[in-house]
Amino acid sequence: MADSKKFYLPTEVRFGRGSVECLGTLVNPKQKVFLVTDPGVEKAGLTGRVQVILEEAGAAVTVFNQVEPNPSAVSVEQTLNALKETGAAMVVAVGGGSALDLSKVVSALATNPGKLEEYQWNGRKFEHEPLPFMAIPTTAGTGSEVTRVAVIVDRNTKKGVGSDRLFPRVAMVDPEMTAGLPRGLTAATGMDALSHAVEAYVSLGANLFTDSWALTAAKLIGRSLLRACVAGDDLDAREEMALASTLAGVAMDQAGLGIVHSMAGPICSYYHLPHGLACAILLPYGVSYNLTASPERMAMLASALGCETKGLTALEAGRDAVAAVYRLVRETGLSLDLSTFGIKESDADLVAEETTKMFLIKDNPRRPSVAECRAVFLAALHGEEPQYCTF
Repeated sequence: MADSKKFYLPTEVRFGRGSVECLGTLVNPKQKVFLVTDPGVEKAGLTGRVQVILEEAGAAVTVFNQVEPNPSAVSVEQTLNALKETGAAMVVAVGGGSALDLSKVVSALATNPGKLEEYQWNGRKFEHEPLPFMAIPTTAGTGSEVTRVAVIVDRNTKKGVGSDRLFPRVAMVDPEMTAGLPRGLTAATGMDALSHAVEAYVSLGANLFTDSWALTAAKLIGRSLLRACVAGDDLDAREEMALASTLAGVAMDQAGLGIVHSMAGPICSYYHLPHGLACAILLPYGVSYNLTASPERMAMLASALGCETKGLTALEAGRDAVAAVYRLVRETGLSLDLSTFGIKESDADLVAEETTKMFLIKDNPRRPSVAECRAVFLAALHGEEPQYCTF
């Protein structure tokens, strides 16, 4: 039994162009639906498209468009109150990870007693099934549509709420819903998906299932992210990125993450960087830090990212993986250092301490010290070439 592995995904995934149209078959006439989104997604017309589908099916729709980046415990309470006022029997989220995570939590709290902090901090379990929740991602990055975790900021910490009851009932992964995403968001969310794939692949919780999904996701991102950034209407590239994001989401949810997400947590909480951007900046340094612990796996990632590894040792090929990730961030046009966002060297001790306390760090192939986390942070702060960094 020691080698037994568990894989559990109760979410029904409907994937492909036009799959969002299936939503109309999932509601009953006159059913009240709470549609959660953010102002940017609504302005882009994506919320309106979903609202039309629901209303043509006979549903009564209330749009809640106040989702904030990195949603907080306060926003959970506000959204829950708005949901209860409508008497809605179903929740539909249209947006990125923030909209999806917020909707997961309020769907569960609507049918379970107590406050968020009891589930987030005190280990209370959701006893009752949440309201039916349908997830429609508009980014190819977070993978939240296929995970059992919702990440909410509270007490200056990005802390996950985890439960099998938080899996969405249905995920509609439609690449057409991502076609209008601006280049910067395409790049940041795409690198977020790559960080999920990379960290899941080298995670201590990895298994044969997650290895397959993670490597496939990395390969798809390596060949499609730049195309999606340069030509947002390239639906072939968008479709591959959507698939990669979902595969990487399943992989990270089942295998775990590591130092990149552990460090992104305090950086996003204290300095309000978007999650995908923080992961994009940190990823080359996380790969470099973990190289000596997982050279063979890093060599496989190098191959998946299109590097020629024939004749190289695992360590040499792994170094190529570090360079490939750094190059991909640079070519997408994203910023390569944290100092651009007003973060200073004096913040290093706080970030390093918080990183070592994050729950996700337990699955990293190297258990970092505070000093090592400080070194990784400072390298990312200054945008140093990661292959020359020593941690």
